[in-house]
Formats: sequence, C-alpha cells, structure tokens
Amino acid sequence: MFIPDGDDAVVATVLTQGPWRGDAQYGGTPAALLTWAVERVPTLVPMRIARLTVDLHRRVPLGRLGVTTEVVRDGKRLQIVVATITDDGGTEVARATALRLRTGVGPDDWNDPDLEPVAAPIFGDVRHQRERTGERNGFTAALDMREAEKGSRRARWCRTTHPVIAGEEPSPTVRLAWASDLAANIGNFLDHGRWSAINSDLTIGLARAPRGEWTGIDTRSWYADDGIGHSRADLFDRDGFVGTCTASLIVDEVAAPFTRRADQLRRTPPPS
Repeated sequence: MFIPDGDDAVVATVLTQGPWRGDAQYGGTPAALLTWAVERVPTLVPMRIARLTVDLHRRVPLGRLGVTTEVVRDGKRLQIVVATITDDGGTEVARATALRLRTGVGPDDWNDPDLEPVAAPIFGDVRHQRERTGERNGFTAALDMREAEKGSRRARWCRTTHPVIAGEEPSPTVRLAWASDLAANIGNFLDHGRWSAINSDLTIGLARAPRGEWTGIDTRSWYADDGIGHSRADLFDRDGFVGTCTASLIVDEVAAPFTRRADQLRRTPPPS
C-alpha cells in the first residue's frame, strides 16, 4: 500500500484508494500507516498500544506523503506518541494520538465471571467484493472479507492480503487498524441510494494485543436528525474479543459513492 521514500516519507499506491474520491484514500490505510509509525518509536520498557485515536481532518491523497512522530510523554508506565501525515505540500491531513502502556503480569480472570463473554461473529463464507467502479475502490484489491452469521448486515471478518509497507509483514495491530475503519459503514442501515455517511475519526481501544491476520467486526450505528452519526464496534481475532472502536460520522443526503445510483449520477452529464 505504501512504498518507503526516505526516512520520513512514503508513496501511497492505488491499493490505498477509497470509494469517496479517485484521489483520496480509504480511511483504514492512513490509520494503518500511523499505527506502523507509532510502533517504530522505541520505549523505555516493553509496551503496547492500549488506545489509538485517528483524526482524518482532510482528504488523505495518493502519492508522496510525509510521516513523522513525536513523543509527548515518555515514562516507564506510559508513553504518548503523536504521529502525523502531511501531503506533498506540507499540509497535515491526518494524525493519531497513541497511548502505550507498560506490559507486565496481569490477573488470570479475563472476563467478568458475572457476565457472559462477548461472542465473536461466526467465521463464515467468503464475501465477494463488487468490481471496481471506474478508477475507485483500489483498496478492495487488498481486501479479503468473510460473512459472519448468514443474513447479518452488521458483522464481518476482514484481512488485508497485501503488505501495508512494501517489504514488511504488517503487525497484527497494524492489520486491525486497517480493518477497523470498515466499522463505520458495515453497520450502515441507511438507504445508500439516498444517504452517505463518512467517518472523520476512529478510536480503537485494545483490551489485549491482537493476534493473527483476521479482524472480526461486529458493529452498530446511530444517525441523528442533525446530520451527525456514531458507530461502535466490538473487535475480535480468531481467538476471541480484542477491544472496541468508535467513529464519528458526517451524514449527507446524497447517494453513497459505492451505490449504483451514485455511479449513474457520475455518468449522467449535468443539464445544459
């Protein structure tokens, strides 16, 4: 998805392209890039990411991007890292704030004994993706998706089939960050021919370190009558519950870009 270009830059390929604009990325790819940047920062003691908040405050373009990190709090119990992405003109387009906590010995009880464990979605059949429309949806060429319970609209299993950084195997946390952005629309129950909902952020909380390639997403969304929405999801790997993610949504009364109606509108010339 990204090809390194010096110490603090990468080139985003078509595998980062999202459905909203032909020159803009799918939100999971900058989230994965920022997670990768955070994981490269050294720590004073062994740590892992406990919480990651990604703000997508501008279009993240394809092409050459700057990637930088800054440690704003460094200690032996916690570390806070801010990672940023800038476009080729130097304008910041996205940032992540990561909370890393020291690892050590924990209790044996993983789940509250008075509560049932959070059940993972069923690992179901392969879900075939729609063919790319025109020059959009490049990220789906790196997406492997499986159905959860038959007929369930809100749950999926996802993994990336390509490296996030050329020549490197993505860590399970980078993989999870890449997949988690899908939570914003997997649970979208709106009429896609009339409404679109795009997330401007993503916050991931990890109860434990994820393992493996697959991320299970069981999500639910709410949409208010003032044009703002919220998505919340439980996240899983093949061993069970991992954590949660939330997203803030901008809801517009316009066809979502991945619908046939939106395709028709793009092909229909405006009235003279």
